[in-house]
Amino acid sequence: MLDPRELAELEESLKKELDSRWTEILSLLNRSGQLEHFLDLIGLSDLLYPNTGYKPYPTGKIVVIGGSQAKENVLLAIGQSLGINKGRFEMYLDYDAAKTFNFKKMQYMPIYSLILVGPMPHSGMEKGDFGSIISSIEQQNGYPPVVRLGSAGLKITKSNFRSTLEELLASGKIAV
Repeated sequence: MLDPRELAELEESLKKELDSRWTEILSLLNRSGQLEHFLDLIGLSDLLYPNTGYKPYPTGKIVVIGGSQAKENVLLAIGQSLGINKGRFEMYLDYDAAKTFNFKKMQYMPIYSLILVGPMPHSGMEKGDFGSIISSIEQQNGYPPVVRLGSAGLKITKSNFRSTLEELLASGKIAV
């Protein structure tokens, strides 16, 4: 544990570093899928999801979309083992499913509580002027929170699915 003088020195050093490297740091956190976690840790997650007056139900549907290495029944069993009713999940585990998936059906629909995304094409019906489908739903108002699965690139595996659900349950973003 740092004493007050050491803490003040660290604060000054951090201010200098962060002032010159914020864009680099935020880009790295975003690419690695850790931006949301970082903002949660420092108590600023509302910057990522500003209060638009729209709040999804924490007991709502969880959409899982993207190419998966794990089978649907295995992922559903993982959810059930954590106390999440399998009827809450909507699974679209084909890589190309996102191209034609109607994400608009979830916009401003509080019955959808979360979108877990894995590998999918960048372009699709809902991309609009954004760089990718995922960016589109992350940056537009009215969508449930989007969580990217995988630590080094998008990937849906049994282990990252379980750990993500555990984190979301612990943080209260998913209720059972």
